[in-house]
Amino acid sequence: MGCISGIAKYLLFFFNFLIVVCGIVLIVIGAITIANENKGIESFTSFSVGGFAIAVGVIIFAIAFFGCCGAIKENSCMLTTYAIILIVLLILQIVLGALAFVAIRNDDNSLDKEVKKIVRKLFEEYFNDRNNKDKKEVIDSVQEAFECCGIDGPQDWPLSLGPPKSCYKDNNLYKTGCAEAFQDVITYNLKVIGGVAIAFAVVEFIGAAFAFIVRNRK
Repeated sequence: MGCISGIAKYLLFFFNFLIVVCGIVLIVIGAITIANENKGIESFTSFSVGGFAIAVGVIIFAIAFFGCCGAIKENSCMLTTYAIILIVLLILQIVLGALAFVAIRNDDNSLDKEVKKIVRKLFEEYFNDRNNKDKKEVIDSVQEAFECCGIDGPQDWPLSLGPPKSCYKDNNLYKTGCAEAFQDVITYNLKVIGGVAIAFAVVEFIGAAFAFIVRNRK
């Protein structure tokens, strides 16, 4: 048992050291993302990917650093607290992963309807105030980023205006509407979130197991 717990101690330290590095990497990526973030897209989605990455990175760094200290000192209180935190996160991430996959397979199309409602409101606000440069910038940013045109397609643009330059790439007109394009992005992101959440839950289970082994070392 002593040999196993000794190995578990070093595995726990190495495991958490890698997570600390991952946390730092996330913080750096988040900072770079914020520096290059498209303001038009951010205002459209009301969500900062960079800010989220930094928040997750800080949380991961703090928890893993706590685990490293607990492993080195073999402090029973620190290891127990660390393991409990991981178990709570494990449960939350399993729930998050399940909710993400449920949202993707939702048969009532509520997510599709909500996305279309948001996109329609965005375009209608611009159509009602075409001289507003900020709204035009948001529309152009969305169409360029998602490679889409109009709500359901280019036909949504008034004949007097015609599709703007942001609806074209190399003189080729985007045929996909922004509602569909944005929905595809959300679906993809939900799949990634669900998969990553489940994967992290497995990693956290291993970390919690190592922590309990080291804590019970005699």
